[in-house]
Amino acid sequence: MEVHHHPHVPTHAKPWKEYLLEGLMIFVAVTLGYGAENIREHFIETKKAVVSAKNLYKDVLDDSVSYAQTMKNRNRQDVLFEIISDQYEKKQITQHIPELYAAHSYVSLRMLPIMNSLALDEIKSSGTLRFIEDDSLKTAIQLYAGRSNGLKLREQREFSYIDRMIDPITTTNFKYTFFREIGQGFKVVNKVIVINIAIPEHLNINKAESFDWENYFSILGMLKTIRKSTDNSYILPTQEDANKLLKRLRKYLIEHNALGE
Repeated sequence: MEVHHHPHVPTHAKPWKEYLLEGLMIFVAVTLGYGAENIREHFIETKKAVVSAKNLYKDVLDDSVSYAQTMKNRNRQDVLFEIISDQYEKKQITQHIPELYAAHSYVSLRMLPIMNSLALDEIKSSGTLRFIEDDSLKTAIQLYAGRSNGLKLREQREFSYIDRMIDPITTTNFKYTFFREIGQGFKVVNKVIVINIAIPEHLNINKAESFDWENYFSILGMLKTIRKSTDNSYILPTQEDANKLLKRLRKYLIEHNALGE
């Protein structure tokens, strides 16, 4: 004969303390899991922020070098303008036509730095900025990024002026062959333009008899004024912000042992 054993079914309810304990354990488990996931996500995003900061550091370092070199070249443009302007004021400009070619070839060049925007755009578009915990670094990044539009606007201002006012003079009044060669064929020594290539005999400007010297130097003088405004209001402040940002980025990368990686 088979004996059937019936499962034991409790007929009494659990004490309320057991329900509370089970609920508390479930709550703690969920909370710990959620916290662990947040910590993991924060760690990953912080690592991404460090990588982005390294990329930005390289870009801004290149920018800083570019600003310094550009300012050196633009200052040379001013020096060349002052040399030929002084010759004009002394009514000696027609005796220095080769030097005029040299100065004009350099003064008419378009020289403006271009901000590297790849790392900046990546930081802004990816939301990485919110995982950088250094508020002063965040501010420095945002301030530097804001300088980009100003540089672009000044580029349009300067280049448009050269297009409209300088280039027509270049193509109409300067002999192309020598003008092309003189670009790399001179140097400035003690505010004197020294030509180190062969100068064609009887070199002059085209249509010399009708050339308006006063108008020419007014046009060059206005270009210098525009450039000086760009230097003081845009390039130099952007260079200063770049150097401040470099210091902040260097500090941030050192704190995360990532500067030398």
